[in-house]
Amino acid sequence: MMTDSKVIVIGLDGIGYDEIDDFLTDNSFPNLREIQHRGVGRTLQSTHPPWTPCAWPSLLSGRNPGKHGVFDFFTNDGYEKTLIDRTAVDAPYLFETSAEADKTSLVINYPVTHPAPEIENGAVVPGYLARDDVEFSPSGLREEYEAEYGDYQIYPTYGTNDDPVAEYTEVARHRRDMAQFLDDRYDWDLLAVQFQVTDSIFHDLDDCAQIREILENVDEFVGDIVDLADDDPLVLVASDHGMGDYDWTFYVNSWLADHGYLETTTGDEQYFRQAKDDLKGEADDDNNSSAVASVADATVSALSTVGLSPRRIHSALGVVGLATTVERLLPEDFLVAAQNQVVDYENSTAYQLLFNSLGVHLNVKGRDPHGVVPQDEYEDVRTELIKELESVRDPDGKLVFDAVKPREEVYEGKHVNDAPDIALFPRDYRYDVSGSILDTFRRYPHKNHKPNGILIANRPLNDVDQPKIYDIAPTVAAELGIPVDSNTDGRVLTDTEEEAERENWDKIAGDYTETRSSRDTTSVEDRLADLGYME
Repeated sequence: MMTDSKVIVIGLDGIGYDEIDDFLTDNSFPNLREIQHRGVGRTLQSTHPPWTPCAWPSLLSGRNPGKHGVFDFFTNDGYEKTLIDRTAVDAPYLFETSAEADKTSLVINYPVTHPAPEIENGAVVPGYLARDDVEFSPSGLREEYEAEYGDYQIYPTYGTNDDPVAEYTEVARHRRDMAQFLDDRYDWDLLAVQFQVTDSIFHDLDDCAQIREILENVDEFVGDIVDLADDDPLVLVASDHGMGDYDWTFYVNSWLADHGYLETTTGDEQYFRQAKDDLKGEADDDNNSSAVASVADATVSALSTVGLSPRRIHSALGVVGLATTVERLLPEDFLVAAQNQVVDYENSTAYQLLFNSLGVHLNVKGRDPHGVVPQDEYEDVRTELIKELESVRDPDGKLVFDAVKPREEVYEGKHVNDAPDIALFPRDYRYDVSGSILDTFRRYPHKNHKPNGILIANRPLNDVDQPKIYDIAPTVAAELGIPVDSNTDGRVLTDTEEEAERENWDKIAGDYTETRSSRDTTSVEDRLADLGYME
């Protein structure tokens, strides 16, 4: 076995070279530039879909979603959806495995690490998708930190009208402060710190100067964290996906309804955008919001009386030249009010079930609670639907998808059958694929996820064709001097590859599913809705 060394892994959610490359070449981000100057900067290929909830578990485990079982913010049991936590990820994480090998790991703010596992050596501070009041590990750590540094914040206040730079910087500061706090208490081998705000700012802010200032502050915090190491550790800066421009929202369930694959029924709002205000107790306090909702409801009712279904209302407004005005004045309330139609699962052949899976489920007899597709017709139905989806064009006449694939061509592992039956790859990732039942297309310029993030290292890396998010865990394991997972989908990117031992992490990581449970996820779902992940 090789001589082990310390490793620092900095996670920057949602950062791609398309958004920061100009900054790296004009004397901004001095710490990221110094790390890259000493080593290398590469693009890092994400998971499919390139979303936070499946990508970070893949980075921490080195396994694709077909092996760890997470394809979205939610898992499903039949047609019912449950927000994910650590227990939904069926794979050992790097820091859980390293703890069994007597290594000390400090893990700060990584998504889907809650409830925090009790590792033998080190500390875990959960991040994104945890409740704000989540408990840290070991017990009592949160109280000890907050006595010295103030209340630990996982989430910023999205949409703040005050000072968003100060708001986001304050949240990011806690990651740096927690690293310094734990560094004083542990002789660590692995220091892993994640910044979620680097993703949220692109969803929440339009001001490029504000975005840049926040990123510069994060860069300063990155430098402070790297300086904690006494010697010369391997430093890896990795993102779970990139970020870039989108043009459209494609309402795939509306398209499926138009083409005879899906039936609808009347029901409550499916994606929580309106309900979140009631849950926060804000609905009665905002007369203007109530008035807006009333106008939207009245408009829906009036158009419905003349035989126009709610999901056609947006299209009808476009015909008379009012769609743009409505979206400007009532962008959220109107669309939510219009969506009083939901999927009638019992009578549908296919639907997008999960919010961000970029996939379509078939409703199969003997597999799904009210399946309608006979199993001996499954392949024929799926093949025909794939062919139709491949030919979908937007109102400008451009193809919506670069590829539409059966799930087994995208994933491998014991959880392939938990994936959507059909995987969707939007053209150049310029289309959101939404399950809301509205008009089929909505022109919606905004920022959202791209499949290529960044990988910056302070040492040269092996000349591989395309580094992937699965490569981080085996690379760190080899540097720490612990076995590389024999079930990984990744490769060791440093020159330690030939010296690394191999062993199945499932056999050495302990029972990582025995964690405390916290199932009240209302506040977290609200935050996902704030950023547009539940439409």
